Amino acid sequence: MTQVSNSPLKIAYITGDCSTLGTYFRWHNIAMGLVSMGHAVHVYCVDNSDAPVARQENRDGVIYHISKSAKGKSLFGTINHPVTSLNRIFDDFQQCDIVHVFQPFLSVYLPWKFNFRKKARITFFDWDDLWVDAERDREKKNFKAGWDYKLKGYFERKIPSISKHMTVCSKLLKTLAIERGAKQVDIVPNGFWEYDVPAKAVAREKLGLQKDAVYVGFMGRTGFELHWAFKAFEISLSKGANIRFALCGPTADIMDGLSDQVKNNLDYLGSLTPADTRYFAAAIDLGLLPLMKTDFNESRFPIKFAEYLAANLPVLCSEVGEVNEYGKKYPWVIKAGVSEEDWIKHFESTVQLLAEGKLVPVNREVVLNDLSWEGISKQVERIYLEAAEV
Repeated sequence: MTQVSNSPLKIAYITGDCSTLGTYFRWHNIAMGLVSMGHAVHVYCVDNSDAPVARQENRDGVIYHISKSAKGKSLFGTINHPVTSLNRIFDDFQQCDIVHVFQPFLSVYLPWKFNFRKKARITFFDWDDLWVDAERDREKKNFKAGWDYKLKGYFERKIPSISKHMTVCSKLLKTLAIERGAKQVDIVPNGFWEYDVPAKAVAREKLGLQKDAVYVGFMGRTGFELHWAFKAFEISLSKGANIRFALCGPTADIMDGLSDQVKNNLDYLGSLTPADTRYFAAAIDLGLLPLMKTDFNESRFPIKFAEYLAANLPVLCSEVGEVNEYGKKYPWVIKAGVSEEDWIKHFESTVQLLAEGKLVPVNREVVLNDLSWEGISKQVERIYLEAAEV
């Protein structure tokens, strides 16, 4: 392979859709970092809105080529829609040095297999969630759910077996990828961009939070583990703790069934923009990350973990998954076990330490060294260049 380390790389990312949710923040932030180093990154994706229009967008210097989804999304969805996937084979993909395919979906596999791999010198696959395990206990009552389940499972097994190069976000996924035949697997975490953290008073005023209250908080989406936090919060309130709970990300129905005591001390902020989540993290006193010990959670690297730390915010975090590897060496990450019982016990003791001002402050330089998107993007660049020099 020709040496390319002295020249900008032409990089193509193939993704299932263009929604600013979940894995979007993984590929987009890495792409931003690569663009800042002089490389060209084009993302090829699908619009899953109700009235899609094929178009090109510049998002933070990253060029997005957005194609239309075919009809029938109510039956097939977008990411595994057979017609959408077939149509993507004929999209106008450019020649590139690297193609990086994100997630085990039909709509990324088919355009890679029948078009992209012919135009790229090197292929990488990124795997950042154990999709089938996440859904195996859900009742698949309709065709769409069963279709998604089968295809995601198939591609989770198949893609490692055809991959010379893979990126993953956890040790569990690296182990599985190697067991399933991947040749070279690199762990690439999720991170944050360094920024000037707003003053707590400024952040609270912007979001309408109480000026002098002590706040625990959660942002993003999760499964039923959030109810562990609600339960622990209610127990602490009943014992006289003077705290409030700030929440953003989940839909409002997450509060169904909560007691009046919890609701009266809960500030629900709905869905915030990425910019406003920085104010959210700056406004609260303790970030919450409850995680049940499942294969799905062991496979993940929740971005909120890094985003809490980016705001110099201590985190109460279950001892589960890749984030626990960082929690073991960070004294500002309070370890909360693996069960609901563990979480409630550690929540109470941590709230007491918070009230007494005894939580260990975040060492920003240490966290930046490990989890900045700038450093992560440089890691990905090295991975690409090493593959290109073989």
